[in-house]
Amino acid sequence: MSKSSSGSAASLLPCDVRRDGDRLFDVAMWCLGQDVRCPDGNVLLRHGLVREARPPGVEGQSAYQGRLLDGGRLTLWGFGALCESCGAAIFVPRDGFVPRWVEEARGSAFRVEDVGVRRDVATGPERRAARAGLARLADWLAEYEAWVARDVGLAWRRECLAARRKASPIPAEELSTAWRRLAVRVRATDAVVQHDAAPMTGA
Repeated sequence: MSKSSSGSAASLLPCDVRRDGDRLFDVAMWCLGQDVRCPDGNVLLRHGLVREARPPGVEGQSAYQGRLLDGGRLTLWGFGALCESCGAAIFVPRDGFVPRWVEEARGSAFRVEDVGVRRDVATGPERRAARAGLARLADWLAEYEAWVARDVGLAWRRECLAARRKASPIPAEELSTAWRRLAVRVRATDAVVQHDAAPMTGA
C-alpha cells in the first residue's frame, strides 16, 4: 500500500475496523469464488445476480452485477467490488479494505485497470461517501450470507471455508452477523468523525 493510500485509510477507518474488514472481505471474496463453482449451480446466479461474461480473447474476469439494499448497483469481480450509490462510485479492492473513489466508473469492465479512474478520497464529503459505500457493501454481504445459510445451507459454506489454505477467522454460521456488526462499526466511525468536527458552542 502506498503512503498516500495508507494515510487515506487511516483517515477513513480506525485501524481495528480496517483490519477486521480486510480479514472478512478476504473470506468473502474466497467464498464468492467458490459459490461461482458450486457443483449444484452458480450460487450468485441463484441469488439473482447477472453475469457479464468475459468475451473470448479478452483478458480479465467476468463481472456479476446486482443491487445494493438501497437500490444502488453492486458489481463483483474476483479482484474487488464496485458500489455505485447516491451519485458516488466506490471501488473496494480485494486486498486492504481501503475504498478508492472512482470517476467514470465502468461496471462492465473485466480488468481492475478498466473499472475507472481510481484515486484516494480527498474531501470530507468523499470520505463520508466512501464510508457509506463500505457500510452498504457490508449490509449486502450480511444479507447474502444469511441467504446462503438459509437457502443453500451452512454445510456448503463450511465446505468453502474448509477449502481455504488459511483458516477463516469467523465460522460459517457467524459470517452474516460479523458483516452486520462491521456495518455498524463503519457507520459509528462516521458519526464520531462528524461529532469531532462539529464546532464547539458555549465556550
